Amino acid sequence: MRASAEQIHRSSLGRGVGLLMVALAAMAVIVTMLAWRARATLEDLRRADYINNVLPAMTTLMEDLLNAETGQRGYLLTQRTSYLQPYRDAMRNLDRRVEELRERDQDPAHAAKLARVRELVQLKMGELSQTLRLHDSGREEQAMEMILGDQGQHHMDELRDVLGELTSSMRAERAAISARLGVEASHTELLMLAGLAMLGLFTLLATTQLVLRSRDLVRTQRRLKGIADNVPALICHYDAKGLVRFANAEVGRVFHVDPATLDGHSLDKVRGIENAERMRPYFERALRGEAVEFDAEQVIDGETLHFHQRFVPELSGGRFEGFYACSMDITERKRAEERVAASERRMKAVTDNLPVFIAYIDARRCLRYANETLRTWYGLDPQAAIGLHIDEVFGVASTGERSAQLALSLGGERVEFEVTSTMLGKQRHLRSVYVPDVGADGRVQGIFTLSIDITVMKQAEAQLARLASSDALTGLPNRREFDQALGGALTRQRRLAREGRVMALLFLDIDRFKSINDTHGHGVGDTVLREFAQVLRRAVRGSDHVARIAGDEFVAVLEGLNRAEEAEQVAAKIVEAVRAARPAELAISTSIGVATVADGEAPAMDLIALADRALYQAKHQGRDGWAALQWPGPDQRR
Repeated sequence: MRASAEQIHRSSLGRGVGLLMVALAAMAVIVTMLAWRARATLEDLRRADYINNVLPAMTTLMEDLLNAETGQRGYLLTQRTSYLQPYRDAMRNLDRRVEELRERDQDPAHAAKLARVRELVQLKMGELSQTLRLHDSGREEQAMEMILGDQGQHHMDELRDVLGELTSSMRAERAAISARLGVEASHTELLMLAGLAMLGLFTLLATTQLVLRSRDLVRTQRRLKGIADNVPALICHYDAKGLVRFANAEVGRVFHVDPATLDGHSLDKVRGIENAERMRPYFERALRGEAVEFDAEQVIDGETLHFHQRFVPELSGGRFEGFYACSMDITERKRAEERVAASERRMKAVTDNLPVFIAYIDARRCLRYANETLRTWYGLDPQAAIGLHIDEVFGVASTGERSAQLALSLGGERVEFEVTSTMLGKQRHLRSVYVPDVGADGRVQGIFTLSIDITVMKQAEAQLARLASSDALTGLPNRREFDQALGGALTRQRRLAREGRVMALLFLDIDRFKSINDTHGHGVGDTVLREFAQVLRRAVRGSDHVARIAGDEFVAVLEGLNRAEEAEQVAAKIVEAVRAARPAELAISTSIGVATVADGEAPAMDLIALADRALYQAKHQGRDGWAALQWPGPDQRR
């Protein structure tokens, strides 16, 4: 009979497990299908959102083109300037509209058509601008010929066709996505219903298994006692009166008693009176039904041991039946912690007295360590800052300056960089090193940071740079800085020339300056030079470049002029300002050579030579005045 019962039990258990595995497999299949459909639906939604983002950009571009063309034609046909406003607004926006469309539409399949759209827009913009220039210059017939010709209309028609093809294909794709999403929704609903059915089956099978497993409860209890007796921890059970009802073999080994003899005894009998007194407050809390966890010292055979103890209440139907006590010997861990703590104290004493900022930031960007430099630089208590996010400690602006370096270091790279930060109202220039803390599993657990204040060194470098690039007497840039400024101005002039802008180079010197030195001495001569430099700086715009290149020779680079005559006006202004200045109470005058250039192809040395030649002409004309030459072109004198 017993053998037959066991066979029936195994058979029913085997069938239950088999059905359970089938239910779990079916659920796994359904979940996989749902995940696959969810991924496909997500891709469709992303594609639809992408299309909805691109289509308005195409529409806006076409509207601006039509506005530009309509405004221009309205102006040409009616001569009303009010039509120019929509034309100008549209022309200003077209480049940005094309760039916006390119940024939004990243589909490789559209690349060729988008490139053609960009080309056609540029052609159309050029045609519109050229037509308006022809009209404004008095060639109205040519302008009308251009707007009524086939070329411009061909460009506009092709633009409509290309954008229309893109728009139609994307709208068709969006419609297909909408239809597909509708079908997917119904399929997903069916799969969800099937999943719920499988869940019900799984619950039924699990209940069956629970009933079958309850028969093994007694055997399991015996096994648990065997396990408890072999666990390297002290395990006891106390009843509601605080008397021992169970103690494992480890209790007997540590306290040198037979665990069976402790049944019905109090805490004093198990731990000894002195040790029991240390545990009494926690023991009484456990008897009140509280879960208690603590560390306590126990003196056993004259040796002080450390135990981590946990009391867990046993409740039955809401009624307190007693509690379980589990104690782990952590003596070796405590001793190791004491050694580590001593080592950390020594290390902290070293780091707190170093003239650098040292910190550790974990992977969640929370501060886990900072030396005393945090207090010096930021006015923060290092202990109070532990655990805070670095945005709270250093401020969002400061961490934002280092966001790229933080991301690289948290990604596993060692990073060195320099940054300037304001701390407690003081600007510091820092050289920082971020070193990732990589765990055994290869993951970055945090980063070590070290920052050195190099403000004094940077200030010295900046002072040296200023001394190397400026004139010591006047404070103006020197010849080297002038050469760099002139080269940059000529580079920018290549672009500004297309807008009709002019650039000028002014060469100046003080008339008969040698006689001032010879008559009044070099001290007075230096005063004249300094005050002359101030007059020159005030006479030009803040954006203009002024420099002293040698002796009493000065230069000024004027950029972005609307016409060459503006440079001559500046020269006249300088001449008048110098006459009125009377530096060192002396009546002085200046001669100026003006070289203007309307394009950006003039070599720097040729432009300097042209300005020098103009200065010579001003001297030849009697000084206290200016002469102007245009590169290339006839002389202009006054």
